[in-house]
Amino acid sequence: MIDKPGVGVLKTLWAKRPDGAWTISDIKGLDLEPKPGSDPDFYEVESDLALMTNSPRGSIHEVFASFGPTDFLLKQSILPVLALVHGESAIRCIGTAFVIGCTGFLITAGHVLLDPQESGYGEVTRDGNTLKYSEKLWMGVLVPLNSAYGGRTAVALPFESCWYWGDWHDSPLLHRQPEFKLLTDVAICKVPMLPNGVPHQPLNLSVWPFKMGERAFAVGYAEMADIPLITKDGQQQIADFDRTLYVSIGEVTDVFPDNHLSKAVPTPGPCAEFRARIPGKMSGSPIFGAQGALVRGVVSRSFSGEKHAYGSMLAPVLHLPMREGQTLKTIMETGNEGIPVLQGPQM
Repeated sequence: MIDKPGVGVLKTLWAKRPDGAWTISDIKGLDLEPKPGSDPDFYEVESDLALMTNSPRGSIHEVFASFGPTDFLLKQSILPVLALVHGESAIRCIGTAFVIGCTGFLITAGHVLLDPQESGYGEVTRDGNTLKYSEKLWMGVLVPLNSAYGGRTAVALPFESCWYWGDWHDSPLLHRQPEFKLLTDVAICKVPMLPNGVPHQPLNLSVWPFKMGERAFAVGYAEMADIPLITKDGQQQIADFDRTLYVSIGEVTDVFPDNHLSKAVPTPGPCAEFRARIPGKMSGSPIFGAQGALVRGVVSRSFSGEKHAYGSMLAPVLHLPMREGQTLKTIMETGNEGIPVLQGPQM
C-alpha cells in the first residue's frame, strides 16, 4: 500500500434524534491531499467528492449537508471570521473559527475579536472589563451551502454572543491608549442556527495537551483577502472572492502548560510551540493532533515568512465563566447544544 501525501481529519456527522437530542449519526475519515505540485507541508486541499454517510436521514436539507467536495465538508466546520463596518465598500476577513456545537458554538482566537479595537475601526469602546461594539459594526462567520441548492453558495451568520477573558491595563504613558490583555488566546462565540434547522457540524475536541515531537497540523483561511461589496440592481451584494482553505503541517517543538504564570512566550495562557508556516488570517484555526482525530489547540501567533507559530491549549477555557455563571464544561454536561464531550484518553 502506498501512503497518500497530506493528512486526514476524522469527521463526524451530527443529526437530531426524535427526542430532540443531538447525536453523531455517522463518522468518516477525510483525506486532505495536496493539489499536485503543492508544498507537502503547506497546501490547498485537493477536493474530491465525499459522502459522510451511506444512509442519510432527516430532511432534504440535512441530506445536502452530508455530501459534497472535501473542502465543502471541511468548510462546514472551519469558517472565515468577517467584520463589516456600515458604509464601507468591503468586508474584512480577520481570522478563522471552527464549530464546536450543533447549535452554533464556535471557537476562535481571542485576539481576532479584539481586531476592531486594535486596528481602530467600528467605533469600539471600553465597557467595564469588555469591549462594546457599535451598531455600525457587524461581526460573524460565513458558512457554505451545498451547491445542490443552486444560487446562493454561503450564508453569513452574526455573532450573537462572544466570551473572551482578560483585563484592561492602563499605560503610564499619557499618549498610549489602555490595552486589553488576554488571559488566554481562546475565545468562544455563538451564532444562530443554520436555515431550515440544519445543525452546525462540530469538530472533535481534546483537553489533552500537545506532546513534544507530535506531528500536528492547522487548517484555515491563509491570507484570505477582504471581500468587495458591489451594487447590483440597486442592492449591495458580495462580489466573487477566493475562499480557499489551506493545510499547514508541522511538529510540536515545545509545550508551555504554565505560561499563564511564567509568561515564557508572548502567547497568553498555556500554549505550545509549533514548527509550521502559519500566514495571516489563520489565527483562530484549529490545530489537529492525534493523527487528525482531535483538535488540541487554536492558532494564536505566528512569524511572517518563518515556520514558527504558537497554539493556545483548549483546557483553560473549560471552567471560565460564560453566560449566567455557566462554563463551557457545564454547558456541555447539562445543555442540549450538541457539543462533543471533550475526549478523555490521550491519543
